[in-house]
Amino acid sequence: MSCKPTIFDPAEWAYVITLAKALLPELSFHRDNTATEIASRLNGISIEVLRDFNWEAPVIYMPPFEILAEGTVTIAVEGYTAKKLLRRNIKADVVVSDLDFEPDGVELGKTQVVHVHGDNYWRIPNRRWVYTVQTWPIGCTFNISGFTDGDRAAYLAYYMGARELTISGFYPHIVIKRSNDIKRRKLAVATHLLYRLSLRIPIHFL
Repeated sequence: MSCKPTIFDPAEWAYVITLAKALLPELSFHRDNTATEIASRLNGISIEVLRDFNWEAPVIYMPPFEILAEGTVTIAVEGYTAKKLLRRNIKADVVVSDLDFEPDGVELGKTQVVHVHGDNYWRIPNRRWVYTVQTWPIGCTFNISGFTDGDRAAYLAYYMGARELTISGFYPHIVIKRSNDIKRRKLAVATHLLYRLSLRIPIHFL
């Protein structure tokens, strides 16, 4: 399958990145172009492979999840969540991650969507993965908007054609990786973006 760089909604991406830079100025946005260049040289695959799944009613699982739900495609946010699902005898169809929470679990999914940005590009391995970026995409990279892994998974499902979303485990008051000011502001961005997306598509939170 040919690999054509794609940005799904330039105006939405501009909104997201402007918001993120305003609320999290200490992150390494100045290195995002370098991250995209490096990602474009990896052995990535086309995001079109995801269309093999039925995206009508996806279920997105975030790390604190406990409730399971019925859906047409299972998305795990982070390798940690893919492991947790597997312990419940569920293999994720898609794992969305930037490899900062038990990255060894990412390979437990059927397909990997890995985000490359200015704070992680030097530790991204060369795999047959879908690589997303937060600049204009080049090579075999894709911009699906969103900022944290969780809301980026929701944007992915929306752009893949979901008619509704179920999200299990989005509890901004529960921080299981780390608890600091940056993480709290990231969760505030995620909360806002999920609300923004809910104006376009029904989202059921469990």
